Amino acid sequence: MNQRVGMPRFTEQIADTPVEVELSSPRLLGDGFRPYDRFDVTLAGRGGTPVSYDRDVLRVGNVAAVLAFDPVLDCFVLIRQFRLPAHLATGRGGSVEIVAGGIEPGEAPDRAAIRECIEEIGVAPRALLPIYRFMPSPGCSDEYANVFLALVDAATVPCEAGAASEQEHTRPLLVRTGDALAALAAGTIGNSFLMTALQWFALNRERADVRAFVEERS
Repeated sequence: MNQRVGMPRFTEQIADTPVEVELSSPRLLGDGFRPYDRFDVTLAGRGGTPVSYDRDVLRVGNVAAVLAFDPVLDCFVLIRQFRLPAHLATGRGGSVEIVAGGIEPGEAPDRAAIRECIEEIGVAPRALLPIYRFMPSPGCSDEYANVFLALVDAATVPCEAGAASEQEHTRPLLVRTGDALAALAAGTIGNSFLMTALQWFALNRERADVRAFVEERS
């Protein structure tokens, strides 16, 4: 039977898919802290008619991000650092975040996660669990985040950290789990990495494999 006009068309497929697309070679527009490229794009539009346009991409690439959790003290170790885009957009440049940083060429995501924890919160994880991957802003950047849950000893975290070679200055924050989830529910968190990581934690903390991961290493 034909579906009536105006009848809702539901889909069960909630997943990204490949697309047949023609791309030009990238044209470098800027090469500052991050490279910035322009591409000519041609692909099928409405009714299959080809459409062409140009798009600019901020080249960030693969990053490792870590929600650092101390199961003994029942707290997260977050960081505060200055972010110029946040300052320009909201006037609140002292962004509260999870550990995150670029994966070096040839570096495994878990090794990058360990390195970033040492740099940004001053301690290495006792254990790592890969939990999900996502793109924070696929409309303008190729940043692809590999997110981990890390178990850490929050009592050994310093007051200040950061990689001096990168002009990085972070202030680690110890936040009780309940307080962090309350801030998530209240809508006071503005950073997408922190928001999605806390949402994952709230949904998955009682899952058997996550409990086993935490309990075996506590």
